[in-house]
Amino acid sequence: MLEIKPLDLDDDAELHAYADVRIAAHPASNREQIIASLHEKHPDFDEMVRLIARRDGEGVGITSVGLLGGLNARLAIGPITVHPAHRGQGVGTALLDALLPELRARGQDTFESWGVIKGSVGEHWAVARGFRVAASRVMQLLTFAGTDPASWEIEAPPGYRLERWIGTTPEHLLASVAATRQSIHDAPAMESALRAPEWTPEVVRAEEAEARAGGVEHRVAVAVEEATGLVVALTDVPLQPGDSAHTRWGSTMVTPAHRGHGLARAVKAHMLRWLLADRPALESVDTGTDATNAVMIRVNEQLGFVTDREVVVVSRSL
Repeated sequence: MLEIKPLDLDDDAELHAYADVRIAAHPASNREQIIASLHEKHPDFDEMVRLIARRDGEGVGITSVGLLGGLNARLAIGPITVHPAHRGQGVGTALLDALLPELRARGQDTFESWGVIKGSVGEHWAVARGFRVAASRVMQLLTFAGTDPASWEIEAPPGYRLERWIGTTPEHLLASVAATRQSIHDAPAMESALRAPEWTPEVVRAEEAEARAGGVEHRVAVAVEEATGLVVALTDVPLQPGDSAHTRWGSTMVTPAHRGHGLARAVKAHMLRWLLADRPALESVDTGTDATNAVMIRVNEQLGFVTDREVVVVSRSL
């Protein structure tokens, strides 16, 4: 008989059953790290909703869904994962049926799952259960040992200089950092319910404070226009507390008037040199780009990123 219930973080048997499913679906996962992460506050979410499905005590499926705050307070994001040996038996559908009332009870109105492999059984399953494909993304991976650092020896174009910092934006650059971050709204649009904030200096400071509170080492590299002293291109990598061997890129943007000069490539190359120098244990970094953003995908390829997989975002109104 299939039993579905909220995951009890004080029950070792449930924690190990949860980890069993994760490891079966993602064999490179580490049991101790999985269990330890369940006891930590997720830096991106206000609350986590975790369910486990067991049959005769054995973990057969899990879901771990994060509830966002602020502008996205009614959006829930997370995967539903079924043990490979138990797929095609209705476990995923049963988990979804148990999850949706939990989300509605918390006031959520949209549930999304990111990172579903494009064209996979998972995508077809989601669409058949009322989800729509809201975006398609290209996931690219850079392995430091397999990349020639010489490809990152890129200077700022004439008329610009590169600067960087960790954590707090220098006060004299704050307004132009906010204006440059606002350029993310010009990126190729996707139909996800996730909304980017309207970037102001106050929002930048609030995001920085939140990162510090979560133990995130937020690295930022920018291009400054010499003539005006304004930031016109920016990229960031939020190093999470557990990011020892692998991390994920943040975002990259260039203000409209300064596009076409190679600034995105320059700031990203600067960031890679910085990471290599300061974090020698770091083995790889990945990044996701909207599939229609051919320019950024090509920039990443020039820096040594290779396409690892194509994924979709599936979204369902509650």
